Amino acid sequence: MKKVLIYWAFLQIVTLNVYSQANNKKIISAIKITDHIKIDGVLDDNSWSNAVIAKDFIQHEPFNGTLPTHPSEIKIVYDNYAIYIGAILYDSSPDSILRELSLRDKFDDANADLFAILINPFDDGINGFEFMVSAAGVQSDGKHTGGDGDPSWDGVWESAAKLTDKGWVAEMKIPYSALRFPDKNIQTWGINFFRNVRRYREWSSWNFVDNNAQEIISQSGQLTDIREIEPPLRLSVTPYVSAYLENNADGEWGNNFNAGMDLKWGINQSFTLDMILIPDFGQVKSDDQVLNLSPYEIMYNENRAFFTEGTELFNKAGIFYSRRIGSKPKFISELNYNIDSTEIVIENPIETKLINATKISGRTNSGLGIGFFNAMTGAVEAIVKDTITGSKRNYQTQGFSNYNMIVLDQSLKNNSYVSFVNTNVIYDNHNYSANVTGTEFLLRNKENTYQVLTKGTLSQIYTDSNTFGHAYFLQFSKIKGQFLFELNHNTESDTYDPNDFGFLQSNNESSWSTEIEYNINKPFWKVLNWKNELEIVYKSLYQPRKFTDFVINLSTHTTFAKRYISTRLEMGLYPFENHDYREPRVNGFEWMFKRPRYGFLEGMISTDYRKMFAVDFMPGAWKAFDYDRYGYWFYLSPRVRINDKWQIIYSLNLNNDFNSFGHVDHYDVSENNAAIFFGKRDQLTISNTLNTGFIFNNKSSLSLRVRHYWSRVEYDDYYQLLKSGYLSKPIDYDTYGNDFDANYNAFTIDLQYLWRFAPGSELSIVWKNAINTHSNSIVNNFWENFDNTINADQINSISFKLLYYLDYQYLKRK
Repeated sequence: MKKVLIYWAFLQIVTLNVYSQANNKKIISAIKITDHIKIDGVLDDNSWSNAVIAKDFIQHEPFNGTLPTHPSEIKIVYDNYAIYIGAILYDSSPDSILRELSLRDKFDDANADLFAILINPFDDGINGFEFMVSAAGVQSDGKHTGGDGDPSWDGVWESAAKLTDKGWVAEMKIPYSALRFPDKNIQTWGINFFRNVRRYREWSSWNFVDNNAQEIISQSGQLTDIREIEPPLRLSVTPYVSAYLENNADGEWGNNFNAGMDLKWGINQSFTLDMILIPDFGQVKSDDQVLNLSPYEIMYNENRAFFTEGTELFNKAGIFYSRRIGSKPKFISELNYNIDSTEIVIENPIETKLINATKISGRTNSGLGIGFFNAMTGAVEAIVKDTITGSKRNYQTQGFSNYNMIVLDQSLKNNSYVSFVNTNVIYDNHNYSANVTGTEFLLRNKENTYQVLTKGTLSQIYTDSNTFGHAYFLQFSKIKGQFLFELNHNTESDTYDPNDFGFLQSNNESSWSTEIEYNINKPFWKVLNWKNELEIVYKSLYQPRKFTDFVINLSTHTTFAKRYISTRLEMGLYPFENHDYREPRVNGFEWMFKRPRYGFLEGMISTDYRKMFAVDFMPGAWKAFDYDRYGYWFYLSPRVRINDKWQIIYSLNLNNDFNSFGHVDHYDVSENNAAIFFGKRDQLTISNTLNTGFIFNNKSSLSLRVRHYWSRVEYDDYYQLLKSGYLSKPIDYDTYGNDFDANYNAFTIDLQYLWRFAPGSELSIVWKNAINTHSNSIVNNFWENFDNTINADQINSISFKLLYYLDYQYLKRK
């Protein structure tokens, strides 16, 4: 006990001493060089000898504010082309340094020590670039805007990592083409360095980062004496060629060849133009398709690189959803209403074709961020055939379309900002255009303890009858300390519609919510950290003002010190009947379905990823107070690290609902007099996903992702929705030959070999397999269903794609 008290007292003294140092923002001077530096992980070039050293790191996790286990020394120099970082990362046991290989930007799955640099060229505490390298030499990078990160952004830069008898060394060369910075003779940048000693799960930073604060960029130090940078012309092109061999569902083979390029031009130090010409996105990861029984659109992730890289500025006000570009034709649903009874549709493309896209973004010396986005898609036509005459005609489901967006984002004091955004979509030949204008304002106090966040948007749709709508969001929150809270209000009018270029599942909503958090981030007893949250939400329609739902959620999350096991427990209660105005699927808001009160409970346990074997397990269950409705679910994901080059991650999602109710059919007489029918159903959904890959080295890898999704829906009884919102007794419903039972399967394989043979250049070979089946015949046995699926019609494609990065300055020096 005495030893424990002595250790505790020593820890407090050290912590207080380090905290006193942490209150001061650290400063390091950069040295300009003229000699060449070879990026090889050996800091023996003459240019490193006079560099100022950044040291005295401070722990961020797990013992925030204390000294790290091992010291680190960072050197930084620059010339007119790039900034160079040399990191000497001492370790008393070099043979214990973890060096698992991973894919680029996939460090979450890697068991490796890391070094990172966070650069904030405008020193505004909001916008930053992150560059990271592992002890295995793998790169990762990303952009940060406020509290939002963009890990999909890929810069072109060089790095090397080398193990030594004193630890390991990381060396980086970050060309100015990968950054945006002000046009000044003498510059001061925000900067911070981070180190992760993986075997201790220890993060430390050069400038202290308080983990009771939500922002990291604003807690950076400063890099000074960057003088008279004369950056050269920033111009690069990345031409590509690709070839596809495809076998479709009819068993026929086809092939095609594509060529295009991505062009990047540095207009000046601060602004960059990025243009893609004749793009090819055929190798992007397959969507995780699901069976959708809800009245809401499913939001899928954007996997196309051009639309994910460097788009953080365009996410202001939440009205940008790039999947609208090249998606299903806008007017495809009108086709069936514009053909005669003797005509049939023989061809109807389900996607529009992207012609080109352009981004211009940057920030002025005064902190004004400016972004411009444009994309164009070609006209799409269906082919209709007259079954009597045999004649054919074309029907345009979407004309040539132009998507535009402009953003103005002004940085303010105390890491605050104000933004203005506008999106505009014009569809040729359809007498239809859509315009959305928005603003976002974040105001923080000097200590960055409290903030006010507001958003407001106006949608304008111009057709034969114009439609205007609005939405706004208000938030007041405490963002620093152990005790945090949010007070939120959100309103979307019944005519608000940003969905031509944005994403909104449903409008006509008004909500009030509060979130209260109490977090202990300092280790105590056997616990590393403990986080607790209470959330209360009240929702209603905007017009007419009618109650919809009320929910209370409570969660607690704990990470234990000895084995690094994380646990979470969440419970929720809907204490009142929810009034669902969407499920009846009729126009207007006169009809609603009263969902019974219910509650749910969910747990989670996650073991230590540093071990050869780890597992995530998340079970849960819900129970309604009426109708004998209940269900359960669980998520199970074991992972095995076979060696530093091969890891296997398997995920199983199972969701089983019993006696749920949902819309099956309706016919309208009027808004006040409609016949709406519901069904009672059992739904079982099982999703299996396998992720694995063999990493040959830090430039070459083979990755495999296999996913099988199965959802089975079986209806028992049918009911009519009453005006009161309740359901009638079971009825003999004439389905008119319709069978609402569903047996849906989605199966995909994505196998990719990737070789990054030079910075920004790569060769990829991809095999993709896709099967999609939907039947009204229920199959109860999993293996029988799986056998039916893999023997169904499928699409296979093999593709080759070569990208080659050509930099003007590199070619000029050659």
